[in-house]
Amino acid sequence: MTRLQPNPATGETPTRAAARAAQRRRRSLILLGLVILLVVALVVVIGVVFARGAADEPEQNPGAVGACLPESLRITADPAVADAVAELAAGLGADCPKAAITTEDSAATAEALATGANPEFDIWVPDSAMWPARATGQAERTGVDAAELAVGGTLASTPVVFATTEPTAAVLEAADAGFSSFAQRSVAVVLPDPATVAASSSALLALQTALNGDARTFTALALALDPAVAPTTTAALDAVSAATTPTVAVTTEQAVQQYDEDSTTKLVPVYPADVKPAVSIPLVTAADASDDTVAAAEALTAAADDADDVLVAHGLRNAAGNPPATATGDAETTIAAPEQADSANQAEVLRTWQVLTAPSRMLSLNDVSGSMLQQATPDMRRVDLFEQAAVRAINSLSTDSSLAVWVFSSRRIGGQDWQEVVPFGSLGDPVHKQLTIDTANGLDSLVGGGTGLYDSVLAAVKYMRDTYVPGQVNLVLLNTDGVNEDDDGLDLPGLLAELEKLRDPAKPVAVIAIGYGPDTDQSALEQIAAATDGAAYQALQPTDIGTVLIDAVTQRGCRPSCG
Repeated sequence: MTRLQPNPATGETPTRAAARAAQRRRRSLILLGLVILLVVALVVVIGVVFARGAADEPEQNPGAVGACLPESLRITADPAVADAVAELAAGLGADCPKAAITTEDSAATAEALATGANPEFDIWVPDSAMWPARATGQAERTGVDAAELAVGGTLASTPVVFATTEPTAAVLEAADAGFSSFAQRSVAVVLPDPATVAASSSALLALQTALNGDARTFTALALALDPAVAPTTTAALDAVSAATTPTVAVTTEQAVQQYDEDSTTKLVPVYPADVKPAVSIPLVTAADASDDTVAAAEALTAAADDADDVLVAHGLRNAAGNPPATATGDAETTIAAPEQADSANQAEVLRTWQVLTAPSRMLSLNDVSGSMLQQATPDMRRVDLFEQAAVRAINSLSTDSSLAVWVFSSRRIGGQDWQEVVPFGSLGDPVHKQLTIDTANGLDSLVGGGTGLYDSVLAAVKYMRDTYVPGQVNLVLLNTDGVNEDDDGLDLPGLLAELEKLRDPAKPVAVIAIGYGPDTDQSALEQIAAATDGAAYQALQPTDIGTVLIDAVTQRGCRPSCG
């Protein structure tokens, strides 16, 4: 009997072959489903990762290799470094827009910031880190609410050198000349104006260091350098080129290279043998600068680290002070750029220089009491010696200084102990200068009476405070040979109390007191000087008078820290 295979479509039980085929189909469908699920999960995970990465990544990262600086970024650079900055910015990417760079002398930018002006830059590239330190220091001293600055990485540096002709350079190098050699004055020195040229403030700090901080010697050298100050670096180098005697200009390695490229007269750099200063070129931003600005500054710093060839092409060294590969002789020496603290010291020595070299406004307050007629030597009285010394002191002052002469004894005009005999006038005026000299030579004709010291000192200080002239060294030069003899006026504690009331750091009026002979109340003079941040001298011997008076006049600017 033959059995027929039932038809599965009829719902009857399938055969074994059909069952196995159905089972295979089910397994294939399950496997396909799993594969699809895995693919979908993978796509989702990758999408999340990319989404998170896109969210974390800024729209533009100037710090990344090949990235461009923000088009809105404002860069202000000193003319000496502007071209180098532009080339570094251009090297960040071939398709980057050209960076907009405003050139402005660093001194002008610093001065504006010190007065409280808002920064007109996102990144400032001065030719020295001294300038932001100076801007901050000036603002603090004057109480100005100025923008807080952040000094970032160092872009480049350049050593401070002596620029001179080849014959002079050979002599200086053979003698191992350095900043301490200035004291020997064997060569003329031209200094570009420290108020506008950073290399000069760096050189002044090096000079101070070479002299071991000797304030007196530094002051004397600073005053000797002042007449030869040139307004610009180029003017200083021109003066060296035209000099007929051995002369050097204090400048930078970069400035010498640029001068030689532009001039028919070639100068060579001499590297100081003792102190080896340099100027560092930093990137400065506002303390609250945006992240993009900070990143842009970091990008420029990184670009400079990898572009020694660009720096060398502009006469600069890298941040470490390494010499170019082509350097020979002393130029092969690595000269490290100063630390930020050194930049602050440069700013401070610049302020010292400006005080030292500022025009003097001096009121000479001279004792003409009867004791000045006493014999100091067999053939000269005290007043005679003072007259000679006074004339020398007048001749030591610069022509942009001004001088007035008062005398005092007791009750010269009614109950007043003091008297004006020469009003203030410029020593650049030959008529006024001759009048002061003639008056000094004729002080003996005014001698008489007791010593009305304390009231006269207070009157002189009050007058100088009331007529104070900013930008000048306002001081009273007190010359006396005795003690206060005015019982109707102030006593010493009363005078010191009044001087304390008049004290104003913004308008300082120092009393430089000189006591002549053994009868002087030197203790009182020292207290008067201390109360005004001045100084007190004593000339015990007749021959000391001239030396002491000249020293008092020339040390006027470093008081009270001349040493």
